[in-house]
Amino acid sequence: MNFIDTHCHLNIKPLLERTNEILDAAAEQGIHQMVVVGIDIASSEIAIRLAEDHPQLFASAGIHPTDCSKAPDDWEKHIVEMLAHPRVVAVGETGLDYYWDDSSADLQKIFFRDHLDLALDCGKPIIIHNRSADQDVLQLVMEHGNKKGVFHCWPAGWDLAKPLIEKGYHLSFTGTVTFKKNEIVQDVATRMPLDRLMLETDSPFLTPAPHRGIRPNEPKYIPHIAEKIALLRDISVDEVAKATTRTAEIFFNFDHTK
Repeated sequence: MNFIDTHCHLNIKPLLERTNEILDAAAEQGIHQMVVVGIDIASSEIAIRLAEDHPQLFASAGIHPTDCSKAPDDWEKHIVEMLAHPRVVAVGETGLDYYWDDSSADLQKIFFRDHLDLALDCGKPIIIHNRSADQDVLQLVMEHGNKKGVFHCWPAGWDLAKPLIEKGYHLSFTGTVTFKKNEIVQDVATRMPLDRLMLETDSPFLTPAPHRGIRPNEPKYIPHIAEKIALLRDISVDEVAKATTRTAEIFFNFDHTK
C-alpha cells in the first residue's frame, strides 16, 4: 500500500536533523510522498530546500496565524516568490488560531484574506489551520472566491464540515481521529465523501494511537490514521490508501512538479 502524508513539518526541530532517517522509516511503511509545510518565511525556505534535495518531498509556503505578528512588512513578496517554485504545491499554512494570543484576531484575518488571494492568483491550493475560530474561518472562506483548499488537522463537527465540503474544500485528518472521546471528528471522517478526505501526521505533533504521547510524531505513523478511518467507514485499509493517495495527487497536482 502507498500513502501520502499531506502535512508534516520536517522543516523544524527535532525532525530537521533526522531527514534521511525519517524518510527511510516512512518508506518502510509505504509513505512515499510528503508535503513539508511552511509556517513562516524561514521554514518555508527550508521546506523548499528539502523538496529540492529529496524527490519524495514537496513544499508549501505561508505564514501560520500565530506567526503573523512576527512576519516582516514585505512577507508577501517573499511568499509570492516561493510560490513560483515548481516544488511548491500549496499556499500556507494559514488560517485563524484563537487558542493562542500570539497575534491579534484582526491581524490574523488580514493575513488569512491575503493568503486566500494569493492562492486564487497563483492557482495553487491553500492549507488552512483552524483552532477555536470556527465561525470566523467559515465566514471568511465562504465570502472568498477561492474554492480549492484543505482544512488540515480537522478539529470540528459536521455543522462546520458540511458547508465547506459543499463549497469544494477538502478535510485532512491527523492522529487526533484515533483518540478516544473524539467522536465529533470521527463522525465527520465517517460521513464525508471519501474523495474529499486526506491523511496527515502534522508531525512532530499529534502522534496517533497506539503511540499517543510519544514525541516526536513522524510520517511513518500514517498507517495508524488510515486504519482508524477504515474502521470508522467499514472499508479496507487498502481502499483508504488508494482513495486518499489519488485525492492528494490530484489536489496537489504532483504530476506537474516533475
